[in-house]
Amino acid sequence: MEKNKTGKYFKYAIGEIVLVVVGILIALSINNWNEDRKSKKMATEVYTNLLTSLKQDSLEVERTINLLTKSIDTQKKIILSTSDQYTNDLSQTELDKMVQEVFSGVMSFFPKTGVYNLITSNNSMDLLQSKKIKSLLINLYDFQYKRYENVDAIIDHKYHYQLGVVIRKKIGYIPEYDSESKLKVIKSVDRSLFNKHYKELVSECQDVYGILSTGNNYLFKIRASINELLQLIRQELKK
Repeated sequence: MEKNKTGKYFKYAIGEIVLVVVGILIALSINNWNEDRKSKKMATEVYTNLLTSLKQDSLEVERTINLLTKSIDTQKKIILSTSDQYTNDLSQTELDKMVQEVFSGVMSFFPKTGVYNLITSNNSMDLLQSKKIKSLLINLYDFQYKRYENVDAIIDHKYHYQLGVVIRKKIGYIPEYDSESKLKVIKSVDRSLFNKHYKELVSECQDVYGILSTGNNYLFKIRASINELLQLIRQELKK
């Protein structure tokens, strides 16, 4: 009888242990499920915020590329032409537009890095499962944006202290940007001053042309990276 009781107690103890282990496993499974759900929710928030930020950058980089491309094309025409061609063939409005397009090369692309800085500072990057997205984000924000920023600083200096001086002070063209970054003419080009200082204008265009083209090429690559990221993030949000 003692042996039978012992066997029953042993079976009962084993059963209790099994129930406890099963209970623990179920609790762990529920906890892991909750954690996974939280992680996925947080990852969705990160992707959504990145999507919004990159959409804004996409619009801004496209606008800047258009302005820089016009400036580069116009500067090329100036470098390869003579002042007489412009003063004889262009109306005052056309002459102002031409100089305005040259001046528009001063416009810069300012990426919005707040969301990226936040997710890197609080380790939210670990929530993103896509290695490709993480790699592209790091390349875009830590390399491409910074590389463009260095070139843009050179362009900005040349426009404000060299080419811009010729345009504003020597040929009399005074532009102004409104709150929407739209350029307005405050003072038109003085034709006589334009002819007088044309060679100097050509010289400054030659100096800025190469670095401006480089900056624009960097923006082309930035645009391609942004578009690829937008596509990949949209795919992740659909999962």
